[in-house]
Amino acid sequence: MPSLKTIPLLLAIAVVATSAAPLGDTPPRSAAAMPAVTAFQHAVDQFIEAELKLYPERATALGDHRFDARVDDDSATGIAQIVSHAKKWAKIFHAFDANSLSPHDEADREWLLANIDAELLWTEGMRSYERDPGMYLPTAAVHKLIDPGMYLPTAAVHKLITRNFAPARVRMRSVTAREKAGLANLRAARANLKPERVPQVAIDIVLEQMPATLAFFRDSLPAAFDKEPEGQDKEAFREANARLIAAIEDHGKWLSSTLRPHARGGYAIGADAYRRMLADEDMVDTPLDRLEQIGENEMRRLQGQFAATAKIIDPMHSPGGVASTLGREHPDADKVVLSVSVGLASIRAYVVSHHLATIPSDVQPIVAETPPFMRATTFASMDSPGPFERTTEAYFYVTLPDPAWPKQKQEQLLAFYSPPTISDTSVHEVYPGHYVQFLNNRLNHDLARAIYDSGADTEGWALYCEQMILDEGLHNKDPRFRLAQLQMALLRACRYLVAIRMHTRGMTVAQATAFFEKNAYQTHHNAEVEALRGTDDPGYLRYQLGKLMILKLRQDLRRKEGATFNLGEFHDAFLSEGAIPVPLIRRAMLGPSSGPPL
Repeated sequence: MPSLKTIPLLLAIAVVATSAAPLGDTPPRSAAAMPAVTAFQHAVDQFIEAELKLYPERATALGDHRFDARVDDDSATGIAQIVSHAKKWAKIFHAFDANSLSPHDEADREWLLANIDAELLWTEGMRSYERDPGMYLPTAAVHKLIDPGMYLPTAAVHKLITRNFAPARVRMRSVTAREKAGLANLRAARANLKPERVPQVAIDIVLEQMPATLAFFRDSLPAAFDKEPEGQDKEAFREANARLIAAIEDHGKWLSSTLRPHARGGYAIGADAYRRMLADEDMVDTPLDRLEQIGENEMRRLQGQFAATAKIIDPMHSPGGVASTLGREHPDADKVVLSVSVGLASIRAYVVSHHLATIPSDVQPIVAETPPFMRATTFASMDSPGPFERTTEAYFYVTLPDPAWPKQKQEQLLAFYSPPTISDTSVHEVYPGHYVQFLNNRLNHDLARAIYDSGADTEGWALYCEQMILDEGLHNKDPRFRLAQLQMALLRACRYLVAIRMHTRGMTVAQATAFFEKNAYQTHHNAEVEALRGTDDPGYLRYQLGKLMILKLRQDLRRKEGATFNLGEFHDAFLSEGAIPVPLIRRAMLGPSSGPPL
């Protein structure tokens, strides 16, 4: 397949083209005379354009920079617009006759309707704007101008630094405009958040991140524009930045002294919302009891395999003790970037030579040190451009220890770069995990599939790849690499069960922490971090959920095709469908009577 460097940016052109005419409340009259397929595709184009306008931060994340000066509107007016938008488009897409559409377009229609219902679930049903204090911080909007691919509080500004899609002065103006606009959302927080609905733990998480958030605006953001000449634009940026810093500090004081003492909401979303979340975001309708039993069985299976593998390495110590020794051999800090780069090249070569998946580009990610504002939240992470971004460079960030740290703390971080551990992460993030899926999605001419992704598909694919590539012989069955893979699989298996139990079964943070310690061999600190994440992320079961669905799809397709089944062709076919829910891919590959996904 051709390199990304030579592929016309059809997706970006399509989005810009659809913006030429304003959108009405209903499709233009001429659309009524179109064939059903054409009318449906026309409606999809209109819907996407309306979404990009309604969610400017999402547009930035996708690489559409027409709305970089705006932020999502979290005021009462903005919330009402989201609900009205969702109900309008649900009515439009429901009006299409499924029998008049191709199977591909019908899958798109179902997926878009599910996304729309998810908007209604979180906005109208759960009323997240009344219970989530984190959504109002303007860091998300500003950081997407830097790095839309990062799910971090400061993710809104990094692409303005790493990707030169416009001159620095233009990008600085966008940051200035977003900082000014962000002040309104901080004011909206005080009007919207209801003490009886806000969980104290949600406030605690925001307050814990506040020092890093403020450091980002005080240090990292101004440093991004150090080389810009003095003048009116730079002075406007400094003024807006200073005002926003003061507003964030004031917001933190309000959260801690006014809201938190009266906050008494629960973090659990409840069984009904949980079922609807799974149906909307991953199109899974398996009963919760069944999902929990599947998760319990998988965790026990992984624990048995983990113990057996640890015994091969060292029969004299406990499985957790053996796992703790994996990080003893690692590169020195000044050799980490080179070591990771060499490892990536080796894994890529293995994927290609063993025909495990087609890598549709010669553009390889740049291994680079993690930017300072991200260091506290990631060891290694993939930063790929959005589907509409004009630039193709992608970054695989690795976090290096601060030389001023105590030697023991430096060693704890460097242990992550032991060959077994960083290999597993590289497979997940890059080859053939997230980056390869990103390359395939970028080439998908179906805008609905290029923009909207299912977490169980994307995270499930990456987790599936960790196991699959070892099954296919990478590292010659070295048990150390298998143990590292199994430890990460166990972590995801525990997330799966904790997510269900925290949000539908009454599991507490303390119980979840103990669960991670006992069943995933996590330290108390790491276990508590995982448990706290679970309060705010009911969907973090999706890693294992997706992996299990992909494994069952592979098994069922192998049974159907028999001796003609080809693993690499299966992977290519899976990726070519886009990152839509696995049940839809299952239907495309096995037919309408494909059976349950789990």
